[in-house]
Amino acid sequence: MTITKEEISSSADTRYIFDNRLPSDYAQLDTSEDASWYGNWASAQRLTFVSYCEGDCTVTKCETVEEFKEEFKSFLDFCNRIGYEFLGIDPGLLSVNKDQWHKIGLNEFLH
Repeated sequence: MTITKEEISSSADTRYIFDNRLPSDYAQLDTSEDASWYGNWASAQRLTFVSYCEGDCTVTKCETVEEFKEEFKSFLDFCNRIGYEFLGIDPGLLSVNKDQWHKIGLNEFLH
């Protein structure tokens, strides 16, 4: 089992480019601190996270559902540690996206 993290310097001025250009299976991980300079997304189908902060982008890829759930827990722990309120997973309007989160057992965080 391996988790890989790749840091990418983004040419994006804001995080909103990710809202429009990530594949539809990515869900936004909503926090109280979401702003034009900060955002997080995840795909339960691809077992991948994308984080954007002030022009820097980190892509975290997990090989297993267990690794993905651990990374999700780490994200929640990070939010709690720095005082960002986690508001929920926004899978968008496609029901197939909700199904993926149900399939891996994280549906309790959907909103």
